[in-house]
Amino acid sequence: MKNENKQKCWTIIAIGDKRQIGSFEITSTFIITLLVVLLGLAVITTTAYWLHNKSQISIQKDLAGKLTETENSLNIANQKNEELTKNNANLEDALASTLQKTPSPKDDSPIITTDEFNKMTVENFQTHIDDKKNTLHFKFLLRNNKIDDVPISGYVFVILKPDYLDSSSWYSYPKAILNGETPQNFKKGESFSVARFKTIRGTFKDILGHNGSSFVSIWIFSNNGKLMLVKDFYIKKL
Repeated sequence: MKNENKQKCWTIIAIGDKRQIGSFEITSTFIITLLVVLLGLAVITTTAYWLHNKSQISIQKDLAGKLTETENSLNIANQKNEELTKNNANLEDALASTLQKTPSPKDDSPIITTDEFNKMTVENFQTHIDDKKNTLHFKFLLRNNKIDDVPISGYVFVILKPDYLDSSSWYSYPKAILNGETPQNFKKGESFSVARFKTIRGTFKDILGHNGSSFVSIWIFSNNGKLMLVKDFYIKKL
């Protein structure tokens, strides 16, 4: 019985050139422990490697999804830019065609140009759109170009044209009835008197639904209703 319970062991002897250097015993318990440790290290290494690969695969899938979303967004933006470019080109062509087809004023027209036509200029035209209130604010500088600084008086209208060819979509500041593209009563305009220059400010209200390109025309009349100046401005986005 004692021989059966005795632990198995192996003796390893190290021998040099002329003598024994040393010896040590290896028991079966030591071998089993060593195998268990090596197996545990292998399992830990394999598990860590698998977890690392799994996280990398998840990150790669996430990056691939974001890249696809970005590409789709860029494609949509490019399509919208192309559409806007085409719309602007069509609008400019329509404007050029309309200007070419516009007939000369008849003799009985209430609008009569005078020598004052080039003695006033419109400068620094600016707009600001308030999307929440659906309003468009504008301002510009009205300059008297006469050398003698004699004041020029009259009336000014600002016409907003979301659709240049559809006069029913136009807005007038101040509010006035339009005869075609011309204010019917020049005295309904905002009065002014300019010796050197004057800042004109105003607001178009309730412009809901107009979010594309637009034109603004400024009409200036003298006190007796003669046309002094017409100036158009192009707004890329309303």
